[in-house]
Amino acid sequence: MTVPIQALTDAATRLHAYLVERHWNGQALQGPDYGIRFNARVGRFIKSYASFLPWSDDYVYTQAQHCWILANWLISDLGLADRKTCQEITIACSEFVLSMQRCEGYWEYPNPEWKHRIATVEGNYAVMGLLETYLRTGHQPLLDGAKEWYRYVMENVGFEDQDGRLAVNYFANETGSMVPNNSASAVRTFAHLAKAANDDRFSDPCEGMVAFLRDAQLETGELPYALKGPHGKSDRIHFQCYQYNAFQFLNLADYYRLTEDWATLPVLEGLARFVSGGVLESGAACYDCRHEQPEVSYYDAALAAALSLATALELGDYRSLADRAYGRLLSQQRRDGGMAFFSRRNYGFLTDRRSYPRSQAMILYHLLLERAER
Repeated sequence: MTVPIQALTDAATRLHAYLVERHWNGQALQGPDYGIRFNARVGRFIKSYASFLPWSDDYVYTQAQHCWILANWLISDLGLADRKTCQEITIACSEFVLSMQRCEGYWEYPNPEWKHRIATVEGNYAVMGLLETYLRTGHQPLLDGAKEWYRYVMENVGFEDQDGRLAVNYFANETGSMVPNNSASAVRTFAHLAKAANDDRFSDPCEGMVAFLRDAQLETGELPYALKGPHGKSDRIHFQCYQYNAFQFLNLADYYRLTEDWATLPVLEGLARFVSGGVLESGAACYDCRHEQPEVSYYDAALAAALSLATALELGDYRSLADRAYGRLLSQQRRDGGMAFFSRRNYGFLTDRRSYPRSQAMILYHLLLERAER
């Protein structure tokens, strides 16, 4: 059953109001995060069940700001809230993201576990947010910041190059495994920069990265999480498979819409086919190829958005699966607009009910993408 357009509208506007009230500080979305390493595995559950304690773990992720910026522009475009207010939010957030950029051109990773490490995805998502606002306002410093990130990638992050197939490195000044997710976000970022700057030279690395993704793709359509490459220790084929592949589909689909690079189509077709196998009868997203649980709310949103877009691009008919996943997502929303949980049935019985701005900003953006396509 198709999710009614009014239900999407109501869910998006309520979640937006919740994020403004709970996590918007006037410059950025700020709050706790599910994080990495110990916190992702154990710490966040302690904090969730001991929510009465004043945990000091508020972070500002550029991925959250990217989704927040794009979501507010969409809300303004669709007339779902006061346009002036939404535009003021996007401009303030974009300016704050720009102010976070180091003079060398990069953005620091917010979690202390990766202190002093410079992650490619943080810069990519920061730049995509800056460029969206630049294209709408023409504010030159935003474009200049994006160009500085590109220069930093070329000079300090670099690529693993295997006969012209390029995999952008995960961190600056480090080599290791080749991670398709990083290259999928990089091609989208560079294509947006080329468009904004009216200079195709910024998209020069994209052909090599698309070739890497095409060769890395498995027969099932799945893109592996990591391939060892010349400097990695070993392959890691499966890790949170469906959500990573859904995000890779969304990034590559946006790249394809910008560039009409036909070499991307076989990768997109395979990704859509693979992701379609991750939606359970309930509408929940499978955790990975081997496990249905735990359920993570923003995975549901990512799979729904990817399958809906795959249908719009005529890569297959995934409409019923997308609707099933969106229906599941909407059923998890609380009366105050926030999501009822981040994840549940971890280790079979644990639930994380903390309010994370990063995951909820992603959910908001994916709801609005669907609303805009209707």
